[in-house]
Parts: sequence; structure tokens; C-alpha cells
Amino acid sequence: MPFVFGRIGRWWGNHPAKKRQEEIDILAVDNENAIFGECKWRNELVGVDIYNELLEKSKILKQYTNKYYFLFSKSGFTTELKEKAKELNVELVDLERIYKE
Repeated sequence: MPFVFGRIGRWWGNHPAKKRQEEIDILAVDNENAIFGECKWRNELVGVDIYNELLEKSKILKQYTNKYYFLFSKSGFTTELKEKAKELNVELVDLERIYKE
């Protein structure tokens, strides 16, 4: 983990620009830092589109200086997302990694 968080849970709230409810599966925070996580338990690969959705949702919570992103997937990730993961500042976690570590 990139920092020691004080609180962790799911977040629900209103997206002021889109005027709709949004959900973030995992939100772990301290005073300045936040981990945003999205979990997908489906039989298809997670791609850049899911990362982009999480990034958009994270913009609602402007109070955090440092933001970290984690994507969890039952079936893995697209080649495109794996190649871009480092530059996108996202940690990819699949079942193999969970059971391995």
C-alpha cells in the first residue's frame, strides 16, 4: 500500500456535474491520500474504459492531494491496460496475484 490509511470502505455520492449517483467500490483514506478501487467479478477482461470511469469518479473527491488507483479483476486485464498501467498510475490485481501474494 502506498500509505497507511485510517478509514476504508465503499463510497456512494452525488456526481455534481453529471447529476447522478456514483459508487466507488473501495475508498481508503487518510488526511491527504486516497486509494480508489474498482472490483470486477466477471468473465471478461477489464480494460482502459474501467480505469477511465474510476478516474472520473475520483475527481468528485477533491480534498485528497495524492490519489492512487487499484483495479481488481476475476478474469484479468486487456493487453492495452497492462501496457499502460505504469503511465496511468494504476495497480492491477487479478486472482492469480491475490492467491500468489
